[in-house]
Amino acid sequence: MNHPIDVIVPVYRGLQDVIDCLDSVNASTNKVDFDLIVIDDCSPDPQVSELLKQRASTGEFTLLVNEQNLGFVATVNRGMQLHPERDVLLLNSDTIVANDWLDRIHKAAYASENIGTVTPFSNNATICSYPYFCKDNTIPNNTPLERLDLLCAVVNSEQSVEVPTGVGFCMYIRRACLDAVGYFDVETFGKGYGEENDFCQRAIKAGWQNRFALDAFIHHTGNVSFGDEHNELKHGALAKLVKRHPEYERDVHLHIAEDPAKEARVKLWLASLIAGTLPIVLHVTHNRGGGTLRFVEELANDLSNQAYSLMLLPSVKKPGYLALTIAKSSSDGSAPEESEYTLFFNAESQQQELKTVLQQLPIRNMHFHHLLGLPDWIMDLPRSGGYPWLVSLHDYYYLCQSISLTNEKDLFIGHLEAQNNSQWSNRFKAFIEGADLCIAPSNACLAFYQETFPKAHLSTVYHEQGKHLLNRAFSASPIQYPLERPLKVIIIGALSKIKGADLLEKVALQCAKQNVDVEFELIGYSYRDLASKPKSKLTVSGQYDDETLVALLKEKHANNEADLVWFTALWPETYSYTLSSAIEAGLPVVVPNIGAFSERVYGRENSWIVPWDMPAESFTALFKQLSTSSDLTELEFVESKMIEPASPSNIYQTDYFSLIQKGKPFSNDYSDVDKNNIDKWIKLVSRYNDDSVTVEQSLRKGTLKALYYLRSAPALRPVSRLIPLTLQRKIKNLLSH
Repeated sequence: MNHPIDVIVPVYRGLQDVIDCLDSVNASTNKVDFDLIVIDDCSPDPQVSELLKQRASTGEFTLLVNEQNLGFVATVNRGMQLHPERDVLLLNSDTIVANDWLDRIHKAAYASENIGTVTPFSNNATICSYPYFCKDNTIPNNTPLERLDLLCAVVNSEQSVEVPTGVGFCMYIRRACLDAVGYFDVETFGKGYGEENDFCQRAIKAGWQNRFALDAFIHHTGNVSFGDEHNELKHGALAKLVKRHPEYERDVHLHIAEDPAKEARVKLWLASLIAGTLPIVLHVTHNRGGGTLRFVEELANDLSNQAYSLMLLPSVKKPGYLALTIAKSSSDGSAPEESEYTLFFNAESQQQELKTVLQQLPIRNMHFHHLLGLPDWIMDLPRSGGYPWLVSLHDYYYLCQSISLTNEKDLFIGHLEAQNNSQWSNRFKAFIEGADLCIAPSNACLAFYQETFPKAHLSTVYHEQGKHLLNRAFSASPIQYPLERPLKVIIIGALSKIKGADLLEKVALQCAKQNVDVEFELIGYSYRDLASKPKSKLTVSGQYDDETLVALLKEKHANNEADLVWFTALWPETYSYTLSSAIEAGLPVVVPNIGAFSERVYGRENSWIVPWDMPAESFTALFKQLSTSSDLTELEFVESKMIEPASPSNIYQTDYFSLIQKGKPFSNDYSDVDKNNIDKWIKLVSRYNDDSVTVEQSLRKGTLKALYYLRSAPALRPVSRLIPLTLQRKIKNLLSH
């Protein structure tokens, strides 16, 4: 082909996006000849129009101006008709390109005679998205666009897969295909959404292929032109598409189920680990989720400008294996579901393979959060690999096998008995005392460890940067008397015996028996069914979302559904994220005089400290009094003494980063990427799938495919519409599991 390519950029609004897009196109290093065609679709922003006129006057690009707003479809058609002999590349104005991007896309378009369209990787491109398939993503912090695109070109060189549709943010169309299929359908799709899908479906019917170029990456912001109305437009476009192309939905679902680009995404991730622009911190932890995993994710986010975070933990899906994966929790706070971005190692037979992989990554330090479920040889990784290491003390695992300093009867054993458990703690002595730093999330936690490991380098650093300590922004609102209604007491969490489930039930039953004007609500659940209304004064509302808990508590407080939060713990919690939520919501609290609670409510009004082992009868008396007055002077068991917290620490901004610098030398040269190594590592990634595909799973996959075909069959489409979408999703999830 001797003609230049027309790179067509329709512009409506988004001044900075437009500037970034044009600058990136001009800075790219392509060999293929192209002309930049920019179309001002009657922008409502005069600054955008002025910018385009000014830059076009220098000869930077050809500018076309629509006298009235035509929308994306008609605007693109105008651009494609400008030079009827040329191939075109449609490029959204909210994209950023890098390196020789167009050369690679052009090459993919001519890899075969029947290729009609080509779409590259992006962070926001549905079936062409990375790192997470069919999601809108941010670009990973260790691979800025230029590096990510280069790594794409290295590990997925000249690779592409067939797709049922291109994605319009960046789509190359060969002129021969355009001539055979025709332009975008303005009449049907109006101002945008669905037009490129319709075009690609028409192309398939005319014998052309749509390809996904796996060796190029374009940044895409998304929805700049349409803003908040894009969802409505999408729904309308999909209905039109399905009516015109009944097989479209089936083909897309089948493509998603097959996911032919998965290996390319994983290769890109592996390459980004080896040759990213940031060093790596390896977080070693258990697979039980909860506050430990939440802290890991929060710390990974806080470090994101200085380091990339990986986790090593016992595999959830594959017992007996270790999982090396992205530091990310599930939405419900449980252990992370092991995604495609996970390397699996047999805990007994693949120690050396793990060490070899770690040695080839730019790991600067190891941060141990928990060893529960991990083999003892994990403690030797830092010494054998020459890494500095830290230990965060999230509970009492290194002191007592129960992790909570409780015995077989779930009773707190106290300081002395914990010290007497020397056989267990000696197992970790060299590991704890050899660490560069051991971090306790409270003074209470630090005190236990100081007694058992006197040579350890211990320091107290509160989670969440200590933002809930002595912060008047989170002062507690007093209970408004007279209530003229029951006192509303909230309990939060997944309650086990040691977290006070049995105590809560006893108090709720006693309050009902004595007709105390109080109501308890457990936001969460218990290890067993608790006696609730009408037997007791308790209701259980079930699981909650950590991210919305503060808002939920504030809403309940505003609606007179929450007067205070009671913490029923019978063990010395080292921090308590749920206490953070109660403090941030501005609610009064009742806390036990054990663990971190006392120091965390230091100096806070409307916060009452009671003995951790107080009997249920005393709690009943406490809530009876609080139902009428907050004057608790007559209740001798309520303590006035609060433990002063540790001073605020910036250890993560100082000592932590010095350890990152202390680690092995770091090179961010992308030429370090060894494709042979990546091919070996792919086997570690796919190990779970290779070892675990059963006859049952094969049948499920076959059934899912059959259902997609049946759903798109003309005779059954009306029937499928009668099945609620929620039920359809449940069936899909069941078969996809």
